[in-house]
Amino acid sequence: MSNPGLSEDDKLSALAAFEDHGTIAAAARSLDLDRCTYKNRLMRARETYGDSFKDELESKLASGFELRGYSEFTKTDTGNPIWLKTRAAERDYWAGIKEAIEGLEPAPADIAPMPLLPQSDIVPWLQIGDAHIGMISHESETGANYDITIGKVEICAASASLIDAAPECERMVINDLGDGTHYETFKGETMGHGHALDYDTRYWKMIDAYIEICQFIIEKALTKAHTVDCIYNQGNHSESNDIWIAATMRAIYRNNPRVNILDNRGRYIAYRMGKTLVVIHHGDKAKPEKFRDVVASDFSADWGETEFRYLDGGHVHHSQRKELAGCIFESFNNLAPRDKYAHDGGWRSKACMSLVLRSRTYGEVGRQVMPIERVRDIIRTNHPDHYVPEPMRAFAA
Repeated sequence: MSNPGLSEDDKLSALAAFEDHGTIAAAARSLDLDRCTYKNRLMRARETYGDSFKDELESKLASGFELRGYSEFTKTDTGNPIWLKTRAAERDYWAGIKEAIEGLEPAPADIAPMPLLPQSDIVPWLQIGDAHIGMISHESETGANYDITIGKVEICAASASLIDAAPECERMVINDLGDGTHYETFKGETMGHGHALDYDTRYWKMIDAYIEICQFIIEKALTKAHTVDCIYNQGNHSESNDIWIAATMRAIYRNNPRVNILDNRGRYIAYRMGKTLVVIHHGDKAKPEKFRDVVASDFSADWGETEFRYLDGGHVHHSQRKELAGCIFESFNNLAPRDKYAHDGGWRSKACMSLVLRSRTYGEVGRQVMPIERVRDIIRTNHPDHYVPEPMRAFAA
């Protein structure tokens, strides 16, 4: 049966379009026809050819292949032979996507806001990376000057700003991640391996500054939190000093029930709050995976009863966050610049201090980061002469 005005090419095109697109609407768009016209044309083509057209084409395919369309041999107006190869027009595809998007109904606007967590649920953690009070560094050698005076001012300014940014809370944790002091003997060496260090003149000056810093941070924290818990981790530069600083702070605040100085005689210090477990280790004795194994073994009861577990470390002076089985390990940046040993060894990292908000119910829920550049800007608002290192420059010929 034929239809006047409907050529054989029209019928073949209708069949091919349906094979390419799979639906009446998509095939009609590909041929720039309305649906009724195309549907009529397809019906006429099927009356003429039935399935013989498709069967004939598929019979010519190699085993394992399916029909996706066809090309047609014809001639140009000048008589030159050409093959016409067609595919679904991308503009029709995107037009369909646009039409679907424009037809979507907007979501209802009366969504309830997320409720705020109670003050008792959030415990801010002030993460003090390796402070290295007592280190000396020269800008000409390392790119920045550093001594006891600079370190004391910058650590106190960074801590105060982060504590000011913390929410009012029931508890706050001051987490000194170790190496708060740069050395621990009058020789200016590490006690464990006897490494000679670049240190700022007198041991007693370092001790005085460190005590003042620790006391300043606790007093500042008490303005935001009802209870302040202090953790002083044993570092490889400050192992013995970390023991006496804890004893000193415990003596200073022995009559203040709002301040707790945690026992730091062990290298792994665990802190439990609801469903959240935090264990701290400086990082010089165990790498992340071994650290996880120690925690799962030593604190197995708390491990099994909690859902959110964090392993906090320092030592490497740069940010390193790693999700392990059952927990998250993270080492935190420090604020001090490089000493000559680190500079010559090629170690580089951003200097900053962090305040991490941890929930008893949901683990970490936010954090504030204080880069050294902002710390210096804050200091210079009141003390314009505070030292800021110049950018390192190449020799200009």
